[in-house]
Amino acid sequence: MLEFMQKGGLIMWPILICALVAVAIILERTVYFIITGIRYDIFRDLVLQRLNGGGFNTNGILDNPFNDEKPGFLRKLNARLGREQWQRSPYYKITGTYLENIDSGTRSREEALKRTGSEEIEKMERYFKGLSAISHASPLLGLLGTVTGIIAAFGVISRLGGQVDVTALAGGIWEAMLTTAAGLVVAIPAQLFYLYFEKIVSERASRMSYLITYLNERLFRNSSGPCGDDSPRGPSRAEDIIPPIPQTGEIIGDEVK
Repeated sequence: MLEFMQKGGLIMWPILICALVAVAIILERTVYFIITGIRYDIFRDLVLQRLNGGGFNTNGILDNPFNDEKPGFLRKLNARLGREQWQRSPYYKITGTYLENIDSGTRSREEALKRTGSEEIEKMERYFKGLSAISHASPLLGLLGTVTGIIAAFGVISRLGGQVDVTALAGGIWEAMLTTAAGLVVAIPAQLFYLYFEKIVSERASRMSYLITYLNERLFRNSSGPCGDDSPRGPSRAEDIIPPIPQTGEIIGDEVK
C-alpha cells in the first residue's frame, strides 16, 4: 500500500483521504438505516389493526410489539434490535406526531407533521453532500494526478534532449495511470451508495405520506368536515406535509432492512 502511495505521487494522499471519509460515511449511514429500518408493511398493518374501527381511541397504538423476555441470547438481541428499529423509525415518529396532535386544529397538526417529516428527512440525508462531493472530486483528483504524471514524463523527455528512454519515462507514466485508477476506484462506489441511500430516503418519505393517508382514512372516514378546515378533528393532507425529495435518477432496489 505504501509503495503504491509513493509511486502514485502526492495526489494519492488526497485520494486516500477521500476514500477513508467515504468508507466512514457509508458505514455510518448503513448502520443508521438498519437501526431505523423497521419494515413498513409490518408497521402499517399493526398500527391499523390497533385502531378501533375508525374511532378516536388511540391508546396503545404505538406500543412496542417486540418482547425481549424470551430465553436465548439471539432472541433477546433480535428483540432489542427490533425495539430500537421500532422507536427510531421515521414511521413511528410521524405516526406519534399525528396522534399527539389529533385534537389540534388541522393546520396545527399539519405544521407539526411537516416539522417532524422535515426533521426525519434531514436526519436521513446527513452526510449525503459529503459523499456526493467525494464521488465528484475523486475522479478530478485522479485526472490531476494523470496530468502531473504526463508533465513529469515530458520533463524527462526534455532533459534527455528528445531521446526517448522507456525506463526514464516509466515513473511519470506509472503515476499518471495509478492516480486515474485510484480516483475511479473511490468515486464509483461512493456514487453508487449515494444513489442507493437517496432511493431509501425517497421511499421512506413516500411511505410517511402514505401513513398519514391511512390514518386519515381510518380515523376520519365518517368525518363530514372539509379536508382543509381547521376543526380539531379534521384530516391532514399528506401531500402538504412531507417535503419532496430531490431525485438524482430513477433507482430501483429494496430498502435496507
